[in-house]
Amino acid sequence: MNQLPYDKTSSISIEKYAQKLISTTFKDVIINNPNLSDEDKAVWLEYYSNPKSKGSLGQLIEKHFFFYDNNSESEADFKEAGVELKVTPYVIKSSGDLRAKERLVLTIINYMDDYKETDFLHSHVYAKCALMLLIYYLHDSSKNRLNFLMNFAKLFKFPEEDLEIIKNDYKTIIEKIKAGKADEISESDTNYLGACTKGANAQSLREQPFSNIKAMQRAFCLKNSYMTYILNNYIANGTSNYEPIIKDTKILKSSTLEEYIIKKLEPYYGLDVEYLKTKFKIPYSISNKSFTYLLAKGMLDVINDNIEEFEKANIKVKAIRLNKNGTPKESMSFPTFKYNEIINQGWLDSDLYETFSTTKYLFIVYQYLDDNTLVFKKAMFWHVPEKDLNTEIKHVWEETVRRIKNNEYDNLPKISESPILHVRPHGQNSSDTYPTPDGRNATKKCFWLNAKYIKEQIEE
Repeated sequence: MNQLPYDKTSSISIEKYAQKLISTTFKDVIINNPNLSDEDKAVWLEYYSNPKSKGSLGQLIEKHFFFYDNNSESEADFKEAGVELKVTPYVIKSSGDLRAKERLVLTIINYMDDYKETDFLHSHVYAKCALMLLIYYLHDSSKNRLNFLMNFAKLFKFPEEDLEIIKNDYKTIIEKIKAGKADEISESDTNYLGACTKGANAQSLREQPFSNIKAMQRAFCLKNSYMTYILNNYIANGTSNYEPIIKDTKILKSSTLEEYIIKKLEPYYGLDVEYLKTKFKIPYSISNKSFTYLLAKGMLDVINDNIEEFEKANIKVKAIRLNKNGTPKESMSFPTFKYNEIINQGWLDSDLYETFSTTKYLFIVYQYLDDNTLVFKKAMFWHVPEKDLNTEIKHVWEETVRRIKNNEYDNLPKISESPILHVRPHGQNSSDTYPTPDGRNATKKCFWLNAKYIKEQIEE
């Protein structure tokens, strides 16, 4: 095509043209391509309809709608306008809420080179994502992917309050590389900007500059939780029901998000839980699941039910109650798994890996001084260390899958078999079950982090 149907030097023109995609499918794009014969259209339709082909839906939009070929990773797609094109899926939950289906991969991390630039605003990753044209399409597993509907097309740039946190995220990743710990990087190290695994399997390893240990290939990405927030609050023009902890972005010039939160919580260390319950008008006992979150809200001066930074960063508040000797009263549970699903997952695409690799936890730690007095001991941010995730935790997960395939539903890894993780029931009662691969039913179970392991993490 000699004359493009948009001005490639103008971000506004590119966005306006992109909005022609709204309410159309990927199939429509190929069929409406004026440069293709009917025979060519049939070839391209077959090529892109196969999810295993090398042609992504993003490349389809590049080639058949914007009429340009994929360019170098070191610059934005529309380099004259400084706009990066990103085509990304979302789903609609049973509640009707919109949720990003996956994280947004920005660019591969080059361990041997990227550490040289410590300022995010001068990095090659920021050069690609400073201004993005986000095209969200509705993923429907019942349809061929060419029939997915594109419903949003809009320019996006990071709001100032997000950019400050992203700068710190980038710095965290770069500092790990410079410390010779690229092999210990985890997506849960950071808040909005992550370093996700990017390879066919755990053997996709790369050299790093300050250590002889090879590290998993990773890419800079925007986390799934952050992409969901963008979708609902910036793209779909939803009304935000979230309240930020950081009321003034100047705070982030001299403090990280984590540092600020801990500083807000420190004045309450050592105070009796019953006193805090009264102070913050919490209508529940410590045993209620809502108590810890409501207590955190009160101490952080947040009124709304949803804390903005926690939603964006996938930060989960977890209560830990210690006995007088400092040992947790119980192990920490996670969502139940379905027997028929877990056996069809690989480790890197498993629910457990996704949870542990992307979630950051805010531990609210309580301790009993005597049988009746429970105090707020301290708060701390924690995530599963990479060294544990891809060794012992992976081993327990694989052993769990092996035993389920052998129909050993009542012989899954016990607490005595691993220093970190075990499996045990987590249903309402013995009749609360899930179907099994052999056509029976077994009690719902989940993975638990051992109480002793949690104690070690708190002490570290």
